[in-house]
Amino acid sequence: MSDRLSIIADYASAAPIAQWLGVRISGSSDDLQYHLTFNEAHIGNPAIRALHGGVIAAFLEFAMQADLHARALAPISTISVAIDYLASSRPEDMVGRVKLLRQGRRIAFLEASGWQADNTRLVAAARGAFRLG
Repeated sequence: MSDRLSIIADYASAAPIAQWLGVRISGSSDDLQYHLTFNEAHIGNPAIRALHGGVIAAFLEFAMQADLHARALAPISTISVAIDYLASSRPEDMVGRVKLLRQGRRIAFLEASGWQADNTRLVAAARGAFRLG
């Protein structure tokens, strides 16, 4: 396991929200993927069996925080997060990827995308600003 991957795994194991979401990390340091493990408690609307929007938002925000923590090795606090829901979700696992847009001394900007089954059909995209330290 690479250093970055192990830092993120430690960060996730210490976060109760990551435990509830069932967050797992895979890939290499250059191409990390975050996984949301499906749980019936994640369903927002039982009639259509779609993941709750808050679950998707929490997953993408956590992925951005964990990714930034591994890069900066500093405490992270969220300044703002915007989520775009692009397609209806299904009752299954979700995969996410994070991209660092810019990191300064005190603030960093990231984006995350989440999909299910097919990475060409995004379910949600998020952008966030985070305070370092």
